[in-house]
Amino acid sequence: MTALMPERRAIQAPAARRGNARLYMAVVASGLTYEEIADQLAVDPKTVERWVNEPGRRPYARHAHAVARILGTTPWELWPALRPQEPAPEPVALQPRVLAAAQDALRRVEALDLGSASPTEMALHLGALSSVLRTVMDFIDPATEATA
Repeated sequence: MTALMPERRAIQAPAARRGNARLYMAVVASGLTYEEIADQLAVDPKTVERWVNEPGRRPYARHAHAVARILGTTPWELWPALRPQEPAPEPVALQPRVLAAAQDALRRVEALDLGSASPTEMALHLGALSSVLRTVMDFIDPATEATA
């Protein structure tokens, strides 16, 4: 006697400009049905279908993460609106001091007479200039701090 296999319903694409095309494509690529995804999440298959077909329909965060894990992606790929917003960078409080240090280092280097300066004098000016440039770079691109 043959075991009865559950019927695999065709997955319908969301209408243009409606529904979640990203989720639809991930479901199709996975080869899973709404029912199979719903079983793994312990939700109704209609719920999964609504996530795909209804505009603006989003799951709870726990379900979004679980669906993404099942489909081998991230929740932000499936629902970009769920991505946490990064706070705007705060103004740097030390900026005037950095600017003043940079101006001072530049003034000292430009005033340096390379013909008569001792190696120690040149090394001190070069060290000050290097320090200021490193500080400025850290403000511009914090990733450079790790490479220093």
